[in-house]
Amino acid sequence: MTLRLLPTALAVIGLSFSVGVSAALPNADAMRVSTQTESQNLTLSSEEENHRLTRLLAALYPDSQVRGVRRTPIANFFEVTLATSVAYVFVDPQALQKALAKTTLTDDEKHSFKNTLFRYWYFGGVFFDMKTQKDLTLEAKNRAQRIDVASLPIEQAIERVQGTPKHTLYVFTDPLCPYCRKLEATLNQLNDVRIYTFLSPLVTLHPEAREVAARIWCAKEPVKAFKAVMLEGETLATSSQCETPIFKNEALMRTLGIKGTPTLFLENGDRLTGAVDTQTLLKALDETNPTKANGKAQTKEDN
Repeated sequence: MTLRLLPTALAVIGLSFSVGVSAALPNADAMRVSTQTESQNLTLSSEEENHRLTRLLAALYPDSQVRGVRRTPIANFFEVTLATSVAYVFVDPQALQKALAKTTLTDDEKHSFKNTLFRYWYFGGVFFDMKTQKDLTLEAKNRAQRIDVASLPIEQAIERVQGTPKHTLYVFTDPLCPYCRKLEATLNQLNDVRIYTFLSPLVTLHPEAREVAARIWCAKEPVKAFKAVMLEGETLATSSQCETPIFKNEALMRTLGIKGTPTLFLENGDRLTGAVDTQTLLKALDETNPTKANGKAQTKEDN
């Protein structure tokens, strides 16, 4: 199979090679696995196995964003997190043993192992357990969409605080996007929350949005200017006269796999897209910190 034939998913798979990986056993609930390379036994925990398989895939498909590999209930069938999507791959245990016997691989060997060790891939669709009636792909997709919010460059965002913060939101928004304005009306009703807003214009849809975003950022009071545009529909007359993070935010969107606005992230890294309604957002906020004392999300009207 040539991964290049799958443009979207293949931005997700790309790898070089210099790591060993453990073989998957038929016993899906085995907590430790063993495989033999030449005369040496290699025993790995499930965590170590997943880590090594991740490194191996990332090596064989270097142009893809391989973020993680996990065992599934099916022997030799692994879940692979690629960028913000999920795929599945069958691992040939015999080819894997040959790979483990190598310390380095030539280009020909890499090509060979792609066609043997990781020959069969499954992209899209749902991996479903009929006995438990559970969508096994859903959790994986949610995990793939999750980010580490601690790594977000909040210095590139407009910060505003409403009440005494018990929750934090990270919002990517286009100032000329009607759905973004609808979401802002919802966010403005929240109480006890800190909101970081990354101005991220979609210039292909709204060519003037980048200048509007820059004017908001460069305003003497960015929060006030932002609310005037988003909630009151005002037009800022003063042109931008400062350096802005707009281009950096646009690049950040691409890195995070954000394909549209508005997109927001909860403090646990979960992703919500579109103009979510108040009740959906309050429920999501509560679920991020269900044990936080007095942390129940509220609107200003609830106080």
